[in-house]
Amino acid sequence: MHCLSKLKEELKGEKVDGFLVTNEVNVRYVTNFTGSESILLITPDHDYLFTDFRYVEQARLDIPWIKIVERKVSLIKTICGKLKRLNIKSLYVESLHLTLDQYNEIISNVKGIQIIPTKGIIEKYRKCKTREELEKIRTAIDIAERAYYSILEEIKIGVSEKRIADLLEFEIRNCGGGKGSFETICATGPRASQPHARTSDREIQERDAILIDWGVSFQFYNSDLTRIRFMDKISAEFKKIYQIVLDAQHFAIDSVRPGQMAKDIDGAARNYIKKKGFGKCFGHGVGHGIGLEVHEGPTINSRSKEILEEDMIFTIEPGIYIPGWGGVRIEDMVLVTSDGCDVLSRVPKKLTEIVI
Repeated sequence: MHCLSKLKEELKGEKVDGFLVTNEVNVRYVTNFTGSESILLITPDHDYLFTDFRYVEQARLDIPWIKIVERKVSLIKTICGKLKRLNIKSLYVESLHLTLDQYNEIISNVKGIQIIPTKGIIEKYRKCKTREELEKIRTAIDIAERAYYSILEEIKIGVSEKRIADLLEFEIRNCGGGKGSFETICATGPRASQPHARTSDREIQERDAILIDWGVSFQFYNSDLTRIRFMDKISAEFKKIYQIVLDAQHFAIDSVRPGQMAKDIDGAARNYIKKKGFGKCFGHGVGHGIGLEVHEGPTINSRSKEILEEDMIFTIEPGIYIPGWGGVRIEDMVLVTSDGCDVLSRVPKKLTEIVI
């Protein structure tokens, strides 16, 4: 509701008649409505949720402060009728989420309307989490960690990547998660050189490193973690590369504070990896915001122009990937505090703690 009132103030200040929210995630953020097939129209005076018969009763119960409009034809045609009745002359739209067909439908049916494309209006509010959002994310992390601990004894020579991923996703639900945040990544041995490897039938072999990237969705909020496990004795080369990645992550975490440029967080890790001779083996950003979506603002990479603010939550996940050899990535979630950050995830990651 706090975001909704700010959006209405924004419309009044800019003298815009309405804001059509077509991104389902943003509809959920603004209204707390959890159904799908819905579009939100915000005006300075009233707000309307357009949905179909399946969700009308739920919407009326969940969000009684918003007028619910049941579509009888397509959603966009129903909206066009409302725009005409409200005499909407200027309309913000989400340019990344309004389709060309929807745009054409509006301008052909609502004569003289001014369509104003926007980007990031609602997303800017989503970057800093409320106390309620933080608690949901903490729970998503806790479930992810408990699920991970539950499968460690199953990581053995001869067990396939798919089996590990399936077990982890089962334990996520068993521990109270709605589902995984994304398809679990389990990459073993040389396959870990692919940052987002598709989980395969490859079986764990002696002296393999096992990269597991997993997360949990809890009440629509997400977690995202990555850990390495190692079979038997760790080779000198693996120890070296693993420690470089771990140290790079520590440097990045230590640089997090309000007012810091996001690109400097990336630089803290990237420059260290480059200094150690592996710069070309680290090709992705060091992190990303996470909340209702697994990847959202703030962007934490070398090109980011964003400035960190208190209550932002994002991942820090440097990595080194060497084709034919394998890869190492270590990923944790951090919360920006008034004077630094808190690392929200707690799965052990020291070299002495990752051997099976």
